[in-house]
Amino acid sequence: MTDHSPQRPALQSLTLRGALAMALAFGLARLGVDLPDGAPQAIAAALVDLVFYAGLIAVGVGRARARGPLS
Repeated sequence: MTDHSPQRPALQSLTLRGALAMALAFGLARLGVDLPDGAPQAIAAALVDLVFYAGLIAVGVGRARARGPLS
């Protein structure tokens, strides 16, 4: 039997981005900030990308430091 369920990386996960967008919209609504339609989704996508690429940079820096001389 073959599994035909589509596999998505976590970065493309609609669940992750949707949860973050809902949390942003709720938090900003509690603070009294009114956002235009689609803004929470755009902010959530930008934050997910920021965290992902910051993690890649941190891994690269860590690997470079691990290969350098020990002092």
